[in-house]
Amino acid sequence: MDELQLNDVYYFLSVSETAWRDEMDGRMILLACGILFASSMRLEAARPAFYLPGRLLAAPGPVCNTYHAASPTVDALEASLAARDAAVDAEWLAVPDKTAFVAKRTEFKTDFRRVIGYDEIQRTPLQAKTTGVRVFDAFRIEKVLMESAPGEFIATLVFLPDAKKFAPPYAGFIFIPGHNDRGKGGKDYLHTCELGARNGLAVITYDPLGQGERSQGAGLRSADEHVRIGAYAVLLGETTATYMLRDAVRVFDYFESRPDIDRNKLGVCGNSGGGTMAAFFMAVDDRVKAATPSCYLSSARKHLLTCGPQDAEQNFFDAFSWGFNHAALMFAAECPVLINAAVEDFFQIEGSRSTHRLVKEVAAKVGLPADWYELSEAPGPHKMSKTHRERSVSFLLKHLTGESRQVAETETTEFTADDCTVTPDEEVSHLVGFKSIYDTIAEKFVARGVSVDNAAQNAKPLVAKELIGKDCSGVLATLKGELAKDRRATLRLGGLAGAGEVTATLFADAGRYVIRSERKGKRSYYERRGDDEVVAVDLYIAGRSLVALRAAEILTLAAELEKRTGVKPMLVAEGRYVTIAKFALAADPTAFVGVEYRNEPKSFLDSLKAREYLSFADSGALYSGKAGR
Repeated sequence: MDELQLNDVYYFLSVSETAWRDEMDGRMILLACGILFASSMRLEAARPAFYLPGRLLAAPGPVCNTYHAASPTVDALEASLAARDAAVDAEWLAVPDKTAFVAKRTEFKTDFRRVIGYDEIQRTPLQAKTTGVRVFDAFRIEKVLMESAPGEFIATLVFLPDAKKFAPPYAGFIFIPGHNDRGKGGKDYLHTCELGARNGLAVITYDPLGQGERSQGAGLRSADEHVRIGAYAVLLGETTATYMLRDAVRVFDYFESRPDIDRNKLGVCGNSGGGTMAAFFMAVDDRVKAATPSCYLSSARKHLLTCGPQDAEQNFFDAFSWGFNHAALMFAAECPVLINAAVEDFFQIEGSRSTHRLVKEVAAKVGLPADWYELSEAPGPHKMSKTHRERSVSFLLKHLTGESRQVAETETTEFTADDCTVTPDEEVSHLVGFKSIYDTIAEKFVARGVSVDNAAQNAKPLVAKELIGKDCSGVLATLKGELAKDRRATLRLGGLAGAGEVTATLFADAGRYVIRSERKGKRSYYERRGDDEVVAVDLYIAGRSLVALRAAEILTLAAELEKRTGVKPMLVAEGRYVTIAKFALAADPTAFVGVEYRNEPKSFLDSLKAREYLSFADSGALYSGKAGR
């Protein structure tokens, strides 16, 4: 080891990693503390990233000072978000006339298209080919393989009415499946498509990312895949919805291009996560003439206060500042919309009712058709129930074809796996030329230079914003222990503390992150992570950053340490905490006398290439901007 010249008294707390683990197991450990001194002596020591002579770790004894992150509670964050959602509703209610309504609708629609990336969708060749046909008594299914982007294969099913009973070209709709491993092959989803075809409507459905035949190579399925994609996509100013909407748009492109389809009479239907995408799709794509999202449209505040933030594709940065909420999605659609709600859904029925009342009131004031906005309540839990299927097809028939009748589902087909499989071995990733969504995101990482260092520079305004906020200052109340005057403190993020060091407990601090235990609805994916994911996502929706908040806390603490000791502190960051340190240093390079990074985490690009899990608190919390307006 390099020799280190000591010119003062130093205090060290020696703790081995093994001893620490034993202590964590509850065993009694004897920690040896020694005082080493000399006015002029040489000592072998591990040299840090750089050496500063003087009182590097000096303190009056082997005492570790600690503090805990002073996070805003989940309750406080989500109550604030709920108030902002209510304010968006109030803006719509205050619209005085149709001219003002159209202007507001156009403004939101423009913002939403930009945020979700609709206008950036590339209309590359679809390369559609039929891989099989299934003929049933009253309809037929064509299996079609296409590419939403080069190499990004989508397995689709096209349900067509019996041509002897219903003559083409057909009105029809795209059905977007919700979260389930089978994707388009979900039983209730197939029966929705079948019901449409039996009643003269053509229907196309497909596998969303990570579902059915579309695994992406990370060993994940459904919502887990969507959340992992989202943790990386957000670093590009995108979300999982960016890619899921693109897929829906490209499938719709193919559908309307068919000669047996009437492109002027097309709608959208979907359930759960598919209901989410159906609502997004109807809001941005004017080709949609009627829409029936199921088990999604409620109110953002009702959902946040009962279930918390949901999967990655449902969350947008600073969402309410540019007017995102469920009523806004309905107004942006510019077509008839049926809210399919389940009475026992975790998407709260009261939210669906209140949003429906609002849109009906505004529609009456500005002169929209009286039958444009309807609410259908079905008994039971969150699912594409028989009631939802019947009312969706009835609504679509009425508004696409002018045929007003109540559709009844009197028979269904028992579909086999072979009926629904488009690829030779049920997996698009086995096809020649397959390109994973992770590969697409990786290419963008390289092109745009995505890194922690760049993110830290971009987020300086967010850190500055946190420095003047009340959440940041709360960290001082948690600082414990005495610090000697003229003795430099070392602030350590991660790892073990030495004597005289101030250690930070930032992530996964159950004592600070007050996760609501009385949730009435389904727990969100982020709550199930059991760490700071909920706080990170809530802050993201609020237009803030958890990492920026942590960085501001570090800077606040640094200023306090300098005030108490009279000298600037040292900063040592280890592992994932390096990110926080870099954000702090980008915002104020003069806050510390020196900085040492240890065991820096992999780059985002390397983690992405390895398909590794990336916490939203480590990625989405870095993002600093694709808000509207």
